[in-house]
Amino acid sequence: MELKKVEITWLDAWSDEARLELDAANDVNLLESHNVGYLLKGDDEKVIITQGTINNLFHGKMFMDGFVVIPRGMIKEIKVLNV
Repeated sequence: MELKKVEITWLDAWSDEARLELDAANDVNLLESHNVGYLLKGDDEKVIITQGTINNLFHGKMFMDGFVVIPRGMIKEIKVLNV
């Protein structure tokens, strides 16, 4: 199976244990993240990418080598990369 290689730009949620003045919350922003990987699945709810694949010669199946699930509403851009 041929998988597309993509770069996903998305806004990530984050948290911190720091003690801040309440007014400091006005300056807290979402983190812009970039992930590159092979596109496994994309639908209205989420996009799933993997950092790599492993082909199992004995069973004829492909396995993913780690993965990231990104909610569709957090994605700013998906760029297909030419390899």
